[in-house]
Amino acid sequence: MQLACEGHAQIRTLSEGLRQVLNPPAVLEEPVLWGASPADASGASIYGSVIREGGRFRMWYQAWPEDWDGEDVVAVACAESEDGLNWRRPDYGLIDCGGSRHNHLTDLPFHSPTIFIDPHAAPEARYRALGYTAPKKLGERYSHQVSRPGYYSAHSADGIHWQLEGADPLWPHSDVITAAWDPQADCARIALKISGRAAGMYRRRFFGAEWAAGQATAPVSTLIPDEHDDTNARARGFHTADYYGVGLMPTQGPTIGFLWNFRHQTPLGHHPPLMAYYGWTGTVDLSVVYQLERGGRWFHLPGRPDWLRALDAPSWARGALYTSSSPVEVGEETWLYFTGTKDRHGWCGHEVDYNAYIKAAAAQGGFARIGLAKWRRHRIMGYQAVLLERLHLTPRPAAQSRLALNVLTRPGGSVRVGLAKTDGQPLPGYEMEKSIPIAGDHLEAQVRWQGDPALPRLVIGEELVAQVELRDAVLYAFDFALAQGEG
Repeated sequence: MQLACEGHAQIRTLSEGLRQVLNPPAVLEEPVLWGASPADASGASIYGSVIREGGRFRMWYQAWPEDWDGEDVVAVACAESEDGLNWRRPDYGLIDCGGSRHNHLTDLPFHSPTIFIDPHAAPEARYRALGYTAPKKLGERYSHQVSRPGYYSAHSADGIHWQLEGADPLWPHSDVITAAWDPQADCARIALKISGRAAGMYRRRFFGAEWAAGQATAPVSTLIPDEHDDTNARARGFHTADYYGVGLMPTQGPTIGFLWNFRHQTPLGHHPPLMAYYGWTGTVDLSVVYQLERGGRWFHLPGRPDWLRALDAPSWARGALYTSSSPVEVGEETWLYFTGTKDRHGWCGHEVDYNAYIKAAAAQGGFARIGLAKWRRHRIMGYQAVLLERLHLTPRPAAQSRLALNVLTRPGGSVRVGLAKTDGQPLPGYEMEKSIPIAGDHLEAQVRWQGDPALPRLVIGEELVAQVELRDAVLYAFDFALAQGEG
């Protein structure tokens, strides 16, 4: 379906009382995965991906081992589940950890990995991984293959045994990278962190790239923090802000981004070689951004509201939040896995014995745990009406035979649709008065006129407008499409 958002090409006009709103997710009170083995006792971070294949979920995540020394590690674990809630740790027998190879660590040599399935790749390269690594982080197997720090690529037939590609990085930058396969564009969409100056200070920023036919494109600027982010940070008791990462969700319409808003507290850090200040300590909250067309501009919602705040999360996640690279569809819901920490980012730099904290946390599931946020399918944002409001939708120039709406009405609320020509003249038989009202909670309600869901047949070059009337209701998504069995 097409998500209803400001600027969408098929939303022609809006009445004054319609308001764009976010749909907050439901968050499970308890984590779904936490440190529970020598390989991840100090913590489990979803710097990684969750993929659902058939009846099995697979989760690649950053494992913080029991003997972690506080430095960034290269330890990518892979857990499996049938229901996405209860996870097991298979014994792959590949990587020594704590004196044993009986663990669920893969041999992927990345920090902050992201994994997707490339449907066009050869079987031995079906799984594609992107991530950050450097010579000093690698053991004997890979250290001679890596020339310098940066984002590298690797491939695998099974997601467990990986082959690093190239001695030089795809991009000479570092830290967080996310990717998701976009079936509409037939490529992987990539977001990679490239820090630099923005709005008067050194900040974490994101550039976009694509992966197709075994090749990556050059990155282009996409998400750059600015003074509006600083204003939002100060309104929440912080100093400045930048972007720590972004999860990606391609859809049939807009691409959704789950933006990690890193809000800095003072004192700021200082980067002597660059003579620049930057944020080091603070919280990380999540907001929603969207891109109307592939390669185009990214938009924030009006006011840049938070979608999920760390302070509103369960007690184990009230310091900072970080999402997986992309969500997964599960029945009538969308699931997004996230990391939660009790401590704020950079907390170890302020008179805290962080090693003692990590040791104590390792006995209680680790400093970082993985949780789950979920919402009903296609309900990220929408247009809300309290009184009677209207918006006008136009179908794209293709064969269409039905209109379906993802809507939620309050008691007494309703949704009706009338069809008209572009000059505003109603189509006989499809007037608003003949529309069968829709009420209640519907993920895909077919619009009907006196029992008939079919749209009128149009002659070549003719256009129509769907006038959607909302009363005490929210429109989340819409779809002009062929009815089932047609085509």
